[in-house]
Order: sequence, then structure tokens, then C-alpha cells
Amino acid sequence: MAISRNRSGVEFAFNQPSLRDRPGTFASFATRTVLLAILCSRRVGPPAIEFNAVETRDIDMRLQRYTAAEHRIGANLQELEQHSVYQLLMTDALTGATAKALRVVNDADPSLWELFTLLGTSLDSARQLRGTGSRVSTNDRLTLAERLSAPSILIRSHQIPLGERGLTGAPIREEYISIEALIDRMSSLYEPVRNVVTHAEKVLREILPRLNSAEATVTRLHKDALVLGLSTVEIDRIDETIARIRELSLTDPLSIPANARQSFDDAIHAASATVSEARASHDALAADITGASELLDTCRDLIEQANQHRTETFQKISQPVGLRQPPSLAAIDGERGLAMKLDPILASNRSWQSTRRELDSWSVGATRLRDQLARVVASNRAPLEKRNELRGRLGAFRAKMAATGFSEDLVLRDISAEAHNELFTSPTDLVRAERLVTEFGNRLAT
Repeated sequence: MAISRNRSGVEFAFNQPSLRDRPGTFASFATRTVLLAILCSRRVGPPAIEFNAVETRDIDMRLQRYTAAEHRIGANLQELEQHSVYQLLMTDALTGATAKALRVVNDADPSLWELFTLLGTSLDSARQLRGTGSRVSTNDRLTLAERLSAPSILIRSHQIPLGERGLTGAPIREEYISIEALIDRMSSLYEPVRNVVTHAEKVLREILPRLNSAEATVTRLHKDALVLGLSTVEIDRIDETIARIRELSLTDPLSIPANARQSFDDAIHAASATVSEARASHDALAADITGASELLDTCRDLIEQANQHRTETFQKISQPVGLRQPPSLAAIDGERGLAMKLDPILASNRSWQSTRRELDSWSVGATRLRDQLARVVASNRAPLEKRNELRGRLGAFRAKMAATGFSEDLVLRDISAEAHNELFTSPTDLVRAERLVTEFGNRLAT
């Protein structure tokens, strides 16, 4: 029995012989009204649609297309359900962004699998009706066309409370959709799940393998920091971050930042550099203490050299320029000297960090003094080095004079003799000696 969309309930009643011919059935308006309410409250089936004749070939093509879609949907849903990340996400422990992203899917009624079951049931019914023969009756073709195209699948029904029903209202509300709409609804539920699983899998694949090695590294850094007496605040913060990421991997993988691995890797590298630098400083402390004593010896030697060169220069150079007076040894060994400042540092029982800081501070001043003394030595030695330089130039010019046949040149011989006498007699007048050597070289060149 099919109901045409352009027929009212009353017309339906009048067209039923069993009701129309019953004596007294329509005797009064009240009776007709009650009968109409009863008939309207009964849902015989989804409203039929008047279809024109449909070719069997068109029905078969549509049925084949839906069957192929059914197989693909089933395979994809099966693969999704077996996916390890999907199984992880389908727990009651989900929170945050992941729970929010899946809430629409989890709260769906009917669920994705229930919709798939409805699809399979509808297509099984259509395939059974179609049969395997090459000929299909006109009524079957119309029924198949309706099932494959019209809203013929019941997906939801619920009782309507009496207070919400009118006099002619049905007690049950039913929702029908077509196969095409059913597949669209399944897609709208499947795609968010697929996207969440894909994103979570990518995040977990990048993060989880690094967590174990990161935890081992942080444990080692924490132990080294304690041995070296370093603050572990930053390392503890990294440890908390790793623990938080591991927790999120189980409860809310979507909330794990995309750059989480890079962030804690950078933090671990920074902490490793700090610990390595501290270890190197600690291990070098003994050698630096020895170096401090050697630095004092170097400063003492430089003071002695500066004094020796200054004295020698005054003896061998006439009116030397640029000589400097070095400090006395009291700068090293006096009451406020470097040695007295170093002794309490080396004798301290405080932490190695305190010893390192004080030694480094002491070394800055000691190194500065050493460099200053080295410049004093160079300044006091410069006149003697200048004399030696002029001696070398003179020797070279005299050799050239002999080699070029100017040995008998009286002027050159006189200049050479004066220059030699000036440079090899103390005290040497460097200004006159340089002028004579330069003149000798110029005349020889012409």
C-alpha cells in the first residue's frame, strides 16, 4: 500500500474498502475525526514517491556504485578501528583539545558503525529485491528506485511526549534519509576522526621515540649537576616538560605543540652546555691554580728583565728615549702584592665555584700586570735592539761595497768607518749612527 504525497489522510481512509464500506464508520464528523487521528498516528512506512519507469540498467549501475562504496567504507572503517592511535584515542581518559575534536563523533547518534550497519542492511535488501536475473518487474524497479534514491532508511525514531502532541499528532517521530545522504553523514563523522588520528600519529611518531633518550639525558645531567654543586632548576623544568608531554601523549596528543621536540631538545642542549662548561671549569681548576703560581714567577722574571735592560741601555746608549721604570717586587711579594692576594684563595675551604670565581678575578689583575711588564721590558730593550739592527745594516752595506768594487772610494770608506765606530763604541748615539748608516746606504746605491 503506497500513499501518494498529494492525498490527505481523509482521502486515504475513503479509499480503503474495509473502512469505507463498514456501516456507520463515517456517520458523524466526530467519528471521522477520531478515525483520521488513528490513521495519522500509524506510520505505514516512509512516504512513497511517484517514480516514472526506471531502466534496469540505471538501477544496476546505482546499486553497483553504492555496493562499491560500501566495500570501501567497510575497509576504511576496519583499518581505522585497528589503528593503534585510534585505539589509544577511543578511551575515557581523553581530555582537552583531543576530547573536544572527537566529541562530535563520540556523541553522534547513530554512531558511525551504526550508520554503516544501516547502509549494509539497506543495500542487502535492495540486492535481494534486485535478484540475479536480467528482467525486473515494473513494481520492483519502482521500489528499487525509491530505495536507492529517496529517503528510505530509518536512522532515528523517538517517542513524542503527550504534552508535545496535537490532537492528530503521531506518538513517534521518525527520521528517514537517502543512501546518498547516509554516506554524506558517515563522511562528516569519519573525516574528523581520520584527521585527529593522522595528526596525533605524526606528533607521537616524532615525540615518543625522543622522550626515552631525553629522560636518560636529563637524569645524567641532574646527577652531574648535583656532583658539581650546580642549580638543577632548569633541568627540573625540562624533566617536568618531558613528563607533561608523556602524559599528553596518552590523554590529549592534539595539545602537544608541534615544536615540542625542538623546544625540549634546545633546552637539553643548553643544560648540557652549562654542565659541560662547569665540568671543564672544575676539572681545570687544579691546573689553573698551578698556572697562577707560574704567572707570579713570570711577573717576577719580567720585573728583573725590565730592570736589567734599563740598566744596560743607560750604559750602552747615549740619551736613550722611551725607557720605563718597572714596579718593584713588592707588587708581587709585598703585603698587598699578588702573591699575598693569592694565598687566601688557595687556602679557602669554600666550594670550588667560589674558588673558581675568586681565582678568575685574581687572574684578571695578574694577567694585566704581566702584560704591562712585558711592554716595559720591550720598551727598555728597544734601544739595544735598534743598535743591533743598525749594526746589521752596516755590515750588509760594507759587504756590498766590497762586492761592487767601491772599497777604494774614500768618502764611502770614511762614512763606513764613522758608522762602525759609533755603533761599536759605548755609549752609542743612535741618532747619529742611524744617520750615518742611512747616508752610507744611499751613496752606495747611487
